[in-house]
Amino acid sequence: MKSALFIDFEDSFSFNVIQELIELGLSVEVLNWKEFRSISKHDLLVLGPGPGHPNDYQNIFHLIKSWQNENKKIFGVCLGHQILWSIEGLSVAPAVHPVHGQKIHLSLTPQWQEWLQLPEEIWVQRYSSLAVKAEDYGQAGENLLLDGEIVMSRSQKFISYQFHPESVGTNCRQHFFRPILRDLI
Repeated sequence: MKSALFIDFEDSFSFNVIQELIELGLSVEVLNWKEFRSISKHDLLVLGPGPGHPNDYQNIFHLIKSWQNENKKIFGVCLGHQILWSIEGLSVAPAVHPVHGQKIHLSLTPQWQEWLQLPEEIWVQRYSSLAVKAEDYGQAGENLLLDGEIVMSRSQKFISYQFHPESVGTNCRQHFFRPILRDLI
């Protein structure tokens, strides 16, 4: 059985994400971010949602980089998405349109539609005041932009979302989690 190490940033949505990972068939170990001290033998690192700015968690950036240096894969949700891009050198700043508990419509290119195997109408639930600014990103992977902000990313190193794929406000939730098994582990 494949396993995931879930880093909990003390967010109320953490266990919803964990439940989705379990439903994929993963064994999940949960670790509070304050206790994250070394890389492990897990197949996947999951950086969950949480409060604050990624800079509040800089003391674990080196561990995440070590994980990547071991060619292990990472899945990031909301704060986890922001942390991954902060490590890549992008800025995280106030969102153009801060939203909390609102569904937004995502317009996907055919490439994203095919990759996620999603229907035409996609709604995702957002809870975010901060966003990864896309103006200075390079060739770090494929990104879906909304108002100059990176809302979805995929690369050989990670998959990340600046929304809550586990939320009841997101339709086709399982479609956002399936790529973990297909593309990461």
